[in-house]
Amino acid sequence: MKLNLVVSALLVGYSAGQPTGTIVDVAAGDARFSTLVDFVVQADLAGVLGSTPGLTVFAPTNDAFTALATAAPDVVANLGEAEWSNHLEDVLKYHVLPVEVRAEAITDGLKETALNEEELTINANDGVVTVNIASEVVEADVDASNGVIHAIDNVLLPSWVSNSIVDRASGSPDLSILVDLVGAAGLAETLSGPGPFTVFAPTNDAFNEFLKGFPDGPTSEAVTSILTFHVLSGIYSAADIEDVFQDGLSVSTLQGGDVTFSTPGMVNDATIAVLDILANNGIVHVIDRVMTPPVPIPAATIAPVSCDCQDGFFNNYDSGYCDGNCEACPFGDFVVCNNLYLPEKGAADCKKQCYPDSSASGYRSTFAAATATLVGFGLAIGIAF
Repeated sequence: MKLNLVVSALLVGYSAGQPTGTIVDVAAGDARFSTLVDFVVQADLAGVLGSTPGLTVFAPTNDAFTALATAAPDVVANLGEAEWSNHLEDVLKYHVLPVEVRAEAITDGLKETALNEEELTINANDGVVTVNIASEVVEADVDASNGVIHAIDNVLLPSWVSNSIVDRASGSPDLSILVDLVGAAGLAETLSGPGPFTVFAPTNDAFNEFLKGFPDGPTSEAVTSILTFHVLSGIYSAADIEDVFQDGLSVSTLQGGDVTFSTPGMVNDATIAVLDILANNGIVHVIDRVMTPPVPIPAATIAPVSCDCQDGFFNNYDSGYCDGNCEACPFGDFVVCNNLYLPEKGAADCKKQCYPDSSASGYRSTFAAATATLVGFGLAIGIAF
């Protein structure tokens, strides 16, 4: 159904029948769009929106941004911060179509993909046009030299605005093991909180490979240690990783250990497979390996009680207590035995009792049982999803 919309007069003059300004020029010349223009400049999108031909911009008025600030003050406040620049850019691109869609071409139920790669649905009933139901076109066909502007009365909100990091991960079948472990470890509330956080999310294949073929021997502390080692405080986007960390600089995780970025697209020994999944409390990057922290269990949790070196059984082991009485593990400098962290010492039979920290086997042993004991979702170790 084609529409009979009120088509605006030109906001800038014509020369030989053509508008003299780009979309950015036209918007900047209308006081109703001053907030939008400020955000466009802040996001460094003026060049793109001023030079790309054939665009359609659904332009929220200043009143629309005021209404959003009243309804969701934290969202608007965050968009004004440099740390949230990727989120601001995404919001603005959600208002832009890569094709020119004038009023006469709009039909009821029209679907178009915006520049942020999310879909917009445009409905038309009795001469009233809405975008995603809640935003009404209040003025159509404001011409510009590289496209057309339609003024709208509400800001369009992409999907991340209503989804936390946990929500975003839960929406991906390939991250189901991570989501289950986060829930079992009691971290879902934290990672759904204000943040902001950066989460490196191992895929199901990464967890299956990590857990494959190792015996049970769980502690919930090790699960928490592994998971928090994948979380940074603050937002680190793909641009940050590429520009800021290209020389191998390190950043501390919530676990306390550091992760090191390198290019192209690496964090520690993991490859970042999917970048910049936005959430309302941060950002997620999908990685192809589970990263292991340098110390499985904090030393403060290990009390010097006893050890039995002959049988390879260590109970509340302290390296000083058994120093000189236990054989060094031949497979590495650090081992995990009976769920505990043993610096430089291990059982006489390391193949059965201990696993070298350098290959992360001790973590795998802990995680294998932690998955079965804490999560209880029947994960078959080694079976690919």
